Amino acid sequence: MAGTEKEVISCAECGSYNREEVGTAVRKAIDALGGITSFINPGSRVLLKPNLLQGLPPERCVTTHPEVVRAVSLICGDLGCRVTIADSPGGGIRYTPANLRRLYAAAGYEAVARDTGAELNYDTGYRIVSHPAGRMVKSFPVIAPALDADHIIVLSKAKTHLWTLYSGGAKNLFGVLPGLEKPLHHARFQDPDHFAGMILDLNDLLRPSLQILDAVMVMEGDGPSSGTPRLLGVVLAGRNATALDLTACRMIGIPPDEVPTLRAARVRGLPGSSPEQVSLVGNPPEALQGDGIRLPSTYRGPGRGMTRSLLLSLLHRLGGVYAPYPSFLPNRCQHCGRCTLICPVAALTLHEGVPELRRETCIRCYCCHEICPAGSIVIRPGPFRRLVARISGLS
Repeated sequence: MAGTEKEVISCAECGSYNREEVGTAVRKAIDALGGITSFINPGSRVLLKPNLLQGLPPERCVTTHPEVVRAVSLICGDLGCRVTIADSPGGGIRYTPANLRRLYAAAGYEAVARDTGAELNYDTGYRIVSHPAGRMVKSFPVIAPALDADHIIVLSKAKTHLWTLYSGGAKNLFGVLPGLEKPLHHARFQDPDHFAGMILDLNDLLRPSLQILDAVMVMEGDGPSSGTPRLLGVVLAGRNATALDLTACRMIGIPPDEVPTLRAARVRGLPGSSPEQVSLVGNPPEALQGDGIRLPSTYRGPGRGMTRSLLLSLLHRLGGVYAPYPSFLPNRCQHCGRCTLICPVAALTLHEGVPELRRETCIRCYCCHEICPAGSIVIRPGPFRRLVARISGLS
């Protein structure tokens, strides 16, 4: 971002999920930024990426409200775009057509697709995409519709979060990782700042064209799925996820310095990572700016971070048994010891010149595999992954 140029975030008041009111607010938020054609091309393939999570009913305030999804779908449809609604569920839910069908219906997206002509994605394929510029991750598994789209519009939900304190635009893109790959990444990046770096790398790889935040009702307390709804009454929009999340946190009373993705963005010097780099247009609400929302029970206070929740512990554990892990071929080993030297957590030791792995320590960074000059380290699927493959009839 050169000179004094700022990232623009628009704010449109919206006091309820009444269909007409939401449609007006979403159009107003987008028009304040120059209109939808400032972000997507007529006739293009557009992926709408809501926060699906567990596919709970809209009144639970867990998912992006279907009226917000409906409004954006209609706006894109008016341009002759081919609109697809897609997400991969979280919480250890397998990424299958049957599960998607059930979750879309529960979240209200089935009705949105029927009424607007949008397509619901049931293609559960994914591809590994290289990202050489990534600082934490050099490749990601990404669901097919995200890779096949000309434009991605992120439709996020403003929520507190038991581990990351806040969930919004940047973190919503985590949903493009297919199903049980999510616990794998939780197991690999157990430090919140490392996890945040991974999220920023993913956003840098896919670079969504537009961000829209459902902050009509926000979640406070023990989000992202067990908190309680609270009225904020706005829809936010912008191109930049960091600026969007920074604005939302300042509005609802979440300290931005305590949010790992915002902290990591500031360290990286990303545009929109400080208030002076953001220009807010519209009329922001004042209701929550004074007292703020109730923060998660895992939040220990300024500068002290978060305690680990039971859900996060389960995700880490699931990731540990699902994730591929290094395995060693002693007959190929050259006994050079490079793998033990590169391991960032000292999970490898040499026994009679051959590396041995402490799996409880391994973070699945696969640095040992990358450095081995003899090809004596292979990556094998974890036991749960093998079980899922057998049940699914996969190779």
